[in-house]
Amino acid sequence: MKKTLLVLIAAMLTTMFASAQVTDTIVSLTPSNRNVVLEEYTGINCQFCPDGHKRANQIKAAHPDRVSLINIHEGGYAANTYTTQFGTALANQTGLEGYPSGTVNRHVFSGSNTALSRGDWTSASNTILGMSSPVNIAAEGTIDWSTRTLNLRVQLYYTAAQTVSSNALNIAITQDNVLGSQVGATTWYPEMMVGNQYRHMHMLRHLITGQWGETINDIAPGTLVEKTYEYVIPEQMGSPNAIYAPLEDLVIVAFVCEGHQEVLTGMDVPIQHINLPALGGRISDISEQPNATCSDVTNVKFDFKNQGSNAVSSLTYTYTLNGTTQTETWTGSIASWEQASITLPDLHLNLGTNNSLQVTVTQINGQDVTISPATITLKKNVYTGGGRMVFKLVTDRYASETSFKIFGPNGNVLLSGGPWSNLASNGTTVREFPFNPPTTGCFRIEVYDSYGDGINAGYGAGYFQLIAEDGSQIFKDNGKFGSQATYMVDVTYPAGIEDVTMENTTVYPNPVSDVLTIISSNQVQRVEIFNIQGQLVKAETGDVQSISVKDLANGLYTLKLTTENGTSMHKIIKK
Repeated sequence: MKKTLLVLIAAMLTTMFASAQVTDTIVSLTPSNRNVVLEEYTGINCQFCPDGHKRANQIKAAHPDRVSLINIHEGGYAANTYTTQFGTALANQTGLEGYPSGTVNRHVFSGSNTALSRGDWTSASNTILGMSSPVNIAAEGTIDWSTRTLNLRVQLYYTAAQTVSSNALNIAITQDNVLGSQVGATTWYPEMMVGNQYRHMHMLRHLITGQWGETINDIAPGTLVEKTYEYVIPEQMGSPNAIYAPLEDLVIVAFVCEGHQEVLTGMDVPIQHINLPALGGRISDISEQPNATCSDVTNVKFDFKNQGSNAVSSLTYTYTLNGTTQTETWTGSIASWEQASITLPDLHLNLGTNNSLQVTVTQINGQDVTISPATITLKKNVYTGGGRMVFKLVTDRYASETSFKIFGPNGNVLLSGGPWSNLASNGTTVREFPFNPPTTGCFRIEVYDSYGDGINAGYGAGYFQLIAEDGSQIFKDNGKFGSQATYMVDVTYPAGIEDVTMENTTVYPNPVSDVLTIISSNQVQRVEIFNIQGQLVKAETGDVQSISVKDLANGLYTLKLTTENGTSMHKIIKK
């Protein structure tokens, strides 16, 4: 009696992996080639992993219905972030030696390991796509929004004999649109940046069939197998590092293996979302928009995704900046499962410090709703300068990761530098760049670190600063800025060499490539040309009526003409 009871309990516990009687066939009975399952081993602190993400996405874009992607955050570069209980065992069987690595159908292409460098993924995928598969797969499913229940139906049809006695059916849940940090993102995959965060895709969150899948014993040619699965999706997914799992961002991948290795074929499962609320949604993104002015104003937009069955015609939302709350109403049209971008009114920040902004949608179509708020930290650095300045950059050991640009009021790059060679050990290198703004206006200084940990992360205490001509400090940054730091300099008083034109004096052509002609009612006694740093790069004396600039590098220069009646300044562009 006890034994019978235990058997019944065990049967109840395994109903989520129950086989169902086949009532209709959704799988093809015609032999076909394999689909690709690319598993990428990655992590947020891996410099070149965004390049791996990009390459994998390009492979899928070329074969959207035949490639499935699973990004497995695992190893030291992913410690305490988006790892799962499955990643270590998966990685241990690949023989990977660096990150990012990837397996294409866990197939051995050469040697004894399945791990491939990112440069080999495309050719490996093309090889797999041309190989015949002994099994076809088809699947369909629903997600019930009222209960967060996933129901799947998977069919396998075996078309050829195999050398193994069983297969394993795997069901993976991956998650898209996870916003978080990522080293190297701005260098290798800037398209995935949302404000100062990175959009992670295809992130493995769970394997509902367990570490190595459910065993399929009947694999003889001509066999049709159907499996059904029911799984209640928790709001927080992934163990030991759980994160919020929006239902619309989940992608289900089904694939068949010979055992733990050799994926025979797979697919992304089409999912129908049912029992949606009439009114619902979420703020999917929030980001700061570029604002290259020297005011305290910044602009922020958020994306609202309609997760309800009804169309959205109006939203009421509040935004709280540094403790002050405002209410706004947006009107428009957002169909079910679509989204719209909404720009907040101009925000006035406290300059030079962190500003906390929270946005909450409180009503949809005039009805109260409860939706999780979105938050973002805003900071704008604006300082006053002018005249001859020195930009001082102290790089750490890894100077090959560091560079900078200085932009003029019109957005042109006036001065840039880096990357440079690394030091043999931890330490710093001082680099100074004279900078003489040719005009007044709002200048922007940007410093970049391609690794994403700034220039003061334990490899030498790097920093950067802007110093005025009298030696006083305009600003200083401690170098702990992540991927990028931005400072605005408002040049509001005469800057270096001013553009003063004397009457009856003309210089042409401008822009100029070879010879600049000078026409003046006064005899020109001296001609001087200064670069953007205020350095004299060329000079001629006498009755000068033209001057060659052919030997100068392309860029912005200042021409100074001296006559018996005074001087005049002219900005010229060498092209």
